[in-house]
Amino acid sequence: MTTQVEDAKGVLQGLETKLFDARARLAEMQAKAMELAYPANTGDESARKKLDGLNAKWAMVATEVVSLEAAIVTAKRHVADAEAAEVDEAERGKAREALQLLDSFSKRGAQLEAGLAAFVAEYVALTREFHALDRLGYSPATWSLVQVNMALAIGTKLQATNLHQRFLAPHERRDFRDVVDGWSKHLRARASARLNRTSKAA
Repeated sequence: MTTQVEDAKGVLQGLETKLFDARARLAEMQAKAMELAYPANTGDESARKKLDGLNAKWAMVATEVVSLEAAIVTAKRHVADAEAAEVDEAERGKAREALQLLDSFSKRGAQLEAGLAAFVAEYVALTREFHALDRLGYSPATWSLVQVNMALAIGTKLQATNLHQRFLAPHERRDFRDVVDGWSKHLRARASARLNRTSKAA
C-alpha cells in the first residue's frame, strides 16, 4: 500500500468517525427533544427555551452531518483514485520488467536455432566419421546401436524440459560425451595395440 492510499484512507476514516459522532449527538438531541416536546408546547416557558436552544443545536449538527456525508463521498473517490493509481503503477512496473526480460527472451529463438543447427552439424560429422571408421574396420558399434545411443542421449538432455517424448529410466540415460568418449577410448586402444604389434614385428 502506497503512502497516497494510506493518507486517503486515513482521511476517510477520520471523516467517518466524525460522522458517527455527529449522528450520535443528533440521536441524543432527538431523545431530549421528545422529552421536552410536551411541556414546551403546554405552557412551560423553561422547557420552551430549552427546546428552542436544542432545535438550534440540532439544526447545526444536522447541517454538519450533511456536510460530512458529502465529504465522505469525495474522500471515497480519493481512496479509489489513489488505489487505481497504485494498481496502475504496479502494472507499469510489470510492463517495465517485462520489457527488460524481453531483451533476452527475444534472443532465445535465434540462440536455440543456432544451437540446434550446430548440434545437427556435429551429428552429421559424427555420422560421416563413423562410416569412415567402419570402412577402416574400426566401427565402434553397429550403426543401429549408435542411433539408439544418440537418441537416448538426446532424450536424456530433454528430460529436464517439457519437450521429452517419454520418461527415461536411469539405466537408459546417456551422455553424448560419455558415449562417444567410451567408443573412442576403446578404438584408440585397439588401433594403438595394432600399431604396437607392427613395431615389435619390425
